Amino acid sequence: MKTDEKITLWSERISEFHSSGQPCKAWCQEHHVPVSTMSYWMRKLKTLDEQSDTDMIFAKMPTEKEISTNETLNT
Repeated sequence: MKTDEKITLWSERISEFHSSGQPCKAWCQEHHVPVSTMSYWMRKLKTLDEQSDTDMIFAKMPTEKEISTNETLNT
């Protein structure tokens, strides 16, 4: 299984766990998932989510005044 497929699978499992309202240990027992594996993927996905937030780059957009000034200078 490819890494992105694993990420998708575990994202779905974690969503199912959260929406179940069950304690982690009970959900894991019911779904035959080791608690340690669930904990690992919860940490991993949280880290990936935080990294994607820090990868954002903001660009400065010119104001209307700057645009009109540039148009005036170019004519």
